[in-house]
Amino acid sequence: MFEFPKTEKIKLERLEPILLRTKIDTPVITSFGTIPERAVLLVRVEDKDGAVGWGETFGNFPMHGAENRAHLIRDYIAPIILSNAWDSPVHAFDTVTSKTHIMTLQSGEPGSFAQAIAGVDIALWDLAAKKANQPLYQFLGGNRTTVPTYASGLNPSGFEAIVEQKLSEGYNAFKIKTGFGRKIDFSALTKIRDMIGDCSLMVDVNQGWDLSTAMNNWPAYSNFNLNWIEEPLPADRPLYEWSKLATQEGSPIAAGENLIGDEQFDKHIKAKVLGIIQPDMCKWGGFTKILPLAKRIVAAGLIYCPHFLAGPIGIMAAAHCLAVAGGNGVLEVDANVNPIRERLTGGLPSINNGHMLISKEPGLGLEPIVAELKRFSVS
Repeated sequence: MFEFPKTEKIKLERLEPILLRTKIDTPVITSFGTIPERAVLLVRVEDKDGAVGWGETFGNFPMHGAENRAHLIRDYIAPIILSNAWDSPVHAFDTVTSKTHIMTLQSGEPGSFAQAIAGVDIALWDLAAKKANQPLYQFLGGNRTTVPTYASGLNPSGFEAIVEQKLSEGYNAFKIKTGFGRKIDFSALTKIRDMIGDCSLMVDVNQGWDLSTAMNNWPAYSNFNLNWIEEPLPADRPLYEWSKLATQEGSPIAAGENLIGDEQFDKHIKAKVLGIIQPDMCKWGGFTKILPLAKRIVAAGLIYCPHFLAGPIGIMAAAHCLAVAGGNGVLEVDANVNPIRERLTGGLPSINNGHMLISKEPGLGLEPIVAELKRFSVS
């Protein structure tokens, strides 16, 4: 069982959500809808000594969901966190989750509250590692200084220039959106396979098939030599459907970004229907829940691959978590244009032979640039 390190007692003076938003020329296209602009919801915490920690909360979808999460943090989460001193981020996470439980039932928004709490948790762990003057992965017991990556989120068309750029940057694994019917999907898969050669290739159906469609499609899609087929079914389909699909020959099943809570994840781990499990620590759990979960995934002989598609704080949090968890997972890095991700912290670390170097600076190892915060901030 994973044990977190002891931390200094945490007493915050400030906790604030910071919403950033920008227009993009090309929307991100998925089987469930489009994302016409990019939002990044940060969490900034500051303690009594003036030390600052940063976190990030899921805000990709729906388009103005980030505003909702920002209000939840400001109006409900912050008053609880600021009212007490905490023995550790785990103590804060458990207390806030307990105190907001009835609120989640009353509002019908367990996911929204979970996302808000996750961003705060990441910020508290960043702060704790900074106070210990250690990079977060090292503070949490990890020793890997690089993690393998893949370029993700590719639209089913118009991806050629992005793929060429990412190949030149050192990426050697790619994931493309599918779930648009065989004609569109196979055209995209044929083209990208020709472009990347023997590089790893994955597809994301974004919950776009039912069981019958998935069963019929599995052999034909697997013929493209896919490392995995992601979210072929809606996340809430019963376990027996996932079990039946897992009997198919061909590519492994990947899923997990839309599961929430230890109970759901542990059921899937026990059933071993997913070869690759992909929790999103900015959607649920932060480090407090996802790092122990990742350790359980790896211990079960499965692959932990963190899901994330927004700003640089969330990406680096996922990188640190993967570095500590171990195993054969790869870090998801959205390949689509996102000016916030590209400018906010001066850019992500470079990729060398498919691997990203993790900063040895304290905490997450990156800080938002004040001028860029002002550029993208939504008041």
